[in-house]
Amino acid sequence: MGTRQQNLTPAEHTTASVSLQVCAVIDETLDARSLVLDVPPALRERFRYKPGQFLSFRVPLAGKLLTRCYSMASSPLADALPKVTVKRVDGGRVSNWMNEVQVGDWLEVLPPAGHFCLDPQADTEKPLVLFGGGSGITPVFSILKSVLHSSRRPIKLIYANRDEASVIFKDELCQLIKAHPDQLHVVHVLDSVQGFLTDHQVRHLLRGSAGGDYFICGPGPFMDTVERTLLAVGEAAERIHVERFVSPPDPDELLAEEAVARAAAMDSQCEALIVELDGQQHEIACKPGDTLLQSCKAAGLDVPSSCEEGFCGACMCVVREGEVQLARNDVLTPKELADGWTLACQSRPTGARVRLKFPD
Repeated sequence: MGTRQQNLTPAEHTTASVSLQVCAVIDETLDARSLVLDVPPALRERFRYKPGQFLSFRVPLAGKLLTRCYSMASSPLADALPKVTVKRVDGGRVSNWMNEVQVGDWLEVLPPAGHFCLDPQADTEKPLVLFGGGSGITPVFSILKSVLHSSRRPIKLIYANRDEASVIFKDELCQLIKAHPDQLHVVHVLDSVQGFLTDHQVRHLLRGSAGGDYFICGPGPFMDTVERTLLAVGEAAERIHVERFVSPPDPDELLAEEAVARAAAMDSQCEALIVELDGQQHEIACKPGDTLLQSCKAAGLDVPSSCEEGFCGACMCVVREGEVQLARNDVLTPKELADGWTLACQSRPTGARVRLKFPD
């Protein structure tokens, strides 16, 4: 059992990340593994998570510190420790690196983030319909296990894969079906048998599930097909939740983008940055060129944040007054942007007065 501590210099080790040790490795399929992380008592509150959230990992490769997000397949209600599942991607630098991790290795991890979560006020009488494609099963599996643990809400899982051998969590799913036969209904869609999921198939699979809550994660075309069909049959957009992951640029590319965005914002002078946080209002200073997040941190405000690179969504906030310039966005949907949401780590004020509100 070898131990491999990431050799990060003090400059590379971000204040948000911590080292966690891998305490178990589970071979799920030929090209997917689950890593269970040991969270010491002192960090358990910091790593408390909601079903459907993800962890971000900082991985040193070829002299660079690369960041990737992996959803937790564990349930905070049913599992003692967080577990992420990583599927190898052809040419994927980090996914291949993660699939070589062994028990005892140390990984650099950011706290949980993400908004692909059930509304705690959701009507538990309405059906919950989960669509997972390939390794996209991980966040919906976390939600599935949590709902089974906490309520009698009916659940339908539509799970698409290449073939039977590529079905992640197959045995665990079989056990859950046996334990909850009246609550959980699972439909497997295999490319090798039925072909890729079509709009017609989605319509058929949705029968009896109208008016539910829908969670979708998987390859882009798979998610597009499901979302398009749900909207076409009249399901409300606010009840459709889609989790899309992108690989962020390498650090040198991010630094170049940051320099351009900062230079463009240097001429803007924000005289009043007002931040609504946890029911309190704060008026803080804003140095020209700084992001909203940098200004909040400089003022000592403990606002939510994680990756600080524009792809995790932890620092989402609403612009209630004034205007900001969003440099990079891999998270927010067009509707969220239209509703005034922005990313504090990527936004800079462009007017004299800006008011923000972070979610309670």
